[in-house]
Amino acid sequence: MCSMASNKDDRTFVTALARGLAVLRCFDRPRIELTTAEIARRTGLSQPTVWRLCYTLIESGYLVRAPAGAGLRIGAPALTLGYAAARGLDAPALALPYMQRILDRTGGSTTLSVRQGSEMVAVEQLNGDFVVRDQPIGWRAPLDTVSAGLAVLAALPATARETAIAAIDNPDAARRERHLARVDTAVRDFARDGTVRLGQILDGRYTAVAVPLFEKDTEPKQQWALTCGALTSSWTSKDLDRAAEVLIETRALLVPAFAALAE
Repeated sequence: MCSMASNKDDRTFVTALARGLAVLRCFDRPRIELTTAEIARRTGLSQPTVWRLCYTLIESGYLVRAPAGAGLRIGAPALTLGYAAARGLDAPALALPYMQRILDRTGGSTTLSVRQGSEMVAVEQLNGDFVVRDQPIGWRAPLDTVSAGLAVLAALPATARETAIAAIDNPDAARRERHLARVDTAVRDFARDGTVRLGQILDGRYTAVAVPLFEKDTEPKQQWALTCGALTSSWTSKDLDRAAEVLIETRALLVPAFAALAE
């Protein structure tokens, strides 16, 4: 479903505009042509509302009627905006404004990391109310020890996940079993609510929630993840839920863009 941003308490928030943008977000590479009925299902909006929004977008050029059939496609102005946004950007540059938004909304430190072999490598980081010592940009950690790595593992197809786990150097049998159990939990959590949470970092002092920045059950060449975390003593369960909610919203925006950058 194409999520629609909303803030009922913000009087400057324009709901109609948000709905129109939600319609545009429904179009991606697997779904380049959609009917208004399909858009209504994906946005959760009523059919009459979707038709009025689509009519306005058609008249403005942001949607066009497909050459054959009853479908709609993205129009030239929307494609121009996408090209302007992506041209010259790499993944960290694309993610950074969204990372700042996560920090502003949660207060938690936010990290963008990418998988390299059996490790996750941090490539961009914004610190919240605390700084984790000895973890500057470029820090590395095995996939099964950090929430970002667990999020990547959880999103991979089962065979790719098994291959990735087998490549992790973990000679201690007891520790390996604990980490396999941690991966299993991450897979279940991600299937349930789209996030992976980990509260046993740095002797339990640090809690984090992460999301993969690629579609579930795919194996892109670059496997990115976004993490938000804070000191366990400063975050309540409500704070953690809020961070998870913000990450899910951000993931919905970034996954298609990251896929486009990889082409």
